[in-house]
Amino acid sequence: MEPRESRLAKNEAVFREVNERVIEIKEKLGPDPRSSELLDGLICECSDPGCLERVGPLTISEYEAVRGDARRFIIAANHQALDVESVIETNPAYWVVEKREGRPAEVARERDPRG
Repeated sequence: MEPRESRLAKNEAVFREVNERVIEIKEKLGPDPRSSELLDGLICECSDPGCLERVGPLTISEYEAVRGDARRFIIAANHQALDVESVIETNPAYWVVEKREGRPAEVARERDPRG
């Protein structure tokens, strides 16, 4: 059986991949003058495979700042898995968590769609 740490990290990576596709489509469609470059309705990237809670809004630059480190994920408030990650930022629209070094961080880096 796969270790819990790896499963949790893989679950989060799947949700991150979905959000990456959402942003890719948004960029292909071009900017919406009403949006001010806000991203809304991104899926919580927590480790719960059944979670479909939405996070945001956040700006593209806020999202890119999180994505600057493959170990970081955007989650809904209180969706952290404290045994494998640390909360590094909180605000009303979303929280940012970072995978701890070891297997969780390795999986997050391996599964980073930006490679």
